[in-house]
Amino acid sequence: MAGTNPQSRDWNWLHVVLLVVMVGTLFYCSWINNRTVIRGYELNDLRAEEKRLLEEQDKLQAELATLLRPQNLARLARKLGLREPQAGHKVVLP
Repeated sequence: MAGTNPQSRDWNWLHVVLLVVMVGTLFYCSWINNRTVIRGYELNDLRAEEKRLLEEQDKLQAELATLLRPQNLARLARKLGLREPQAGHKVVLP
């Protein structure tokens, strides 16, 4: 039993506990860093998608403005067989 005093055993347990805490902290920090990088990639993908959708929205708004022009509406109405109402068919609301 020589060389195994209680203080030495307590000191060794303290070292083991500290080592486990340090290794755990290292793994936790690595995991957090990994999650941060993954979230960064996801954020970049979402920003690219937002940019694409905004460009598509602008394109669709321009197309809608073109389609709603009076000249286009008149052409589409004639294409559908619609025509100007006759004088007696118009009703003006107050």
